Amino acid sequence: MNNKYSTLGFDKIYVINLKRRPDRKKAILEANPEIDFTFIEAVDGKELNIDQLLSEGKINKSFFDPSGMVTMGVYACALSHKKAWDQALQDGVSNALFLEDDIFLTMELVLNGDLTPIYGEVLSEIDEFNWDILHLGKKHPTSEGINVGNYWVVPRYNSNYNGAHAYSVTNSSLKILTNNYLPISYAADVYLEQYTSTLNVFTIKQSLIQQHSDQTDNSLADSDTYYNEYREGGGNIGISFDQNGNVLNKKIVKYIKHPTDITKQYTESVLGSPKFGEQLITSPNNINTSLFSILDLLKTLSCNLEPNSKMVEINSHLGESTFLFGCSGMFSNIYAVDPLSGEDKFNLDNGMTWKDIEVGFHCNTYLHKNINHIKDQPDKVAASFKDISFLYINNRKKEDISKIIKLYYPILKETAYIGGNNIEDKIEGSTVFEDGSWLIKKPHIYNKIIRIN
Repeated sequence: MNNKYSTLGFDKIYVINLKRRPDRKKAILEANPEIDFTFIEAVDGKELNIDQLLSEGKINKSFFDPSGMVTMGVYACALSHKKAWDQALQDGVSNALFLEDDIFLTMELVLNGDLTPIYGEVLSEIDEFNWDILHLGKKHPTSEGINVGNYWVVPRYNSNYNGAHAYSVTNSSLKILTNNYLPISYAADVYLEQYTSTLNVFTIKQSLIQQHSDQTDNSLADSDTYYNEYREGGGNIGISFDQNGNVLNKKIVKYIKHPTDITKQYTESVLGSPKFGEQLITSPNNINTSLFSILDLLKTLSCNLEPNSKMVEINSHLGESTFLFGCSGMFSNIYAVDPLSGEDKFNLDNGMTWKDIEVGFHCNTYLHKNINHIKDQPDKVAASFKDISFLYINNRKKEDISKIIKLYYPILKETAYIGGNNIEDKIEGSTVFEDGSWLIKKPHIYNKIIRIN
């Protein structure tokens, strides 16, 4: 990090500010006379046209916001952050700090042309790490994640407590953010959280930069215009459209969840960037084994599998467990095998078709490019795999599990593991977890299954 104290140690500080809110600009300048700000004129939600945004490919029909209600201001805020990133790249900065105009400093960071001692320590500590994104403030007071030194944590994947009011990004990471942002599918803060699993992201333990608590007139998000033509239900229900943005029926909405919703419900402590993912999974303080039935299994695998292993999941169905495997950071390739045909009790009970299930799988897994959905019978595709380190079998009876293991045995590495989620139909000798999953090493199944006709 550089020594440009007037820009708090970064190359530049960009402040997103609406033209019709000069009062915000004036307030931030008066409160911080020693800091050099570059103001970016924000996109105004009151001037946006939803049809134009869609036709220009700037937003996705299936735009997601945790609130479940998307305003034109939310779109405007997302577009404003994209505008600021583009300006930073145009300016050729090596890194930049991005602020929204409703922030305030919780302590002095620069005084008499120099960094304050404590802020100097904060920057010196993070200099030791190859960081991509730094959050200098967060919207919730928690510091959940892996502690890094005295001042920083590696946040949990998709924890959504950082916000987007005060964060710094390196030039290389800015290129990643901008290249993948259009059409915009997320609010700015939610979008940043998606990269917690792929970039080296750090969050300050105690916010140095905070938003004002009175948000009744948020300059970036104020708008009375709700855009719900493509949405049903609220954020607690989750996504409710197919790949083309078409609304699905309400029965499906109950079961098909947006990845962010799944993360909130099931994976609250499992995941992080690949560099720190194993720590996150194995740290006792960051695991809640009651959240979902395979967290204990993931924890064990993280200690035993080689990096960038390949796995096959049999009977992936809606893809909720597939999503967890994708988030773990352990696998370079995940082959989710499911024919999506035949009778299925879950489908019958809930009035769902296999097409509905396919759409649900897409909604739950599309963020993970290493997941390959294979719509075929397990026996027909077994020979197409090789060097598989983990075979996971969903909701199959013991006799079916044995058949699948015999079929897949030749393509499993000698160090491979086999697991499942039904404790009643586990393979004898398996490690059984309290949450109902089981796991066994390949060498231990030879006499139990392979030699038995």
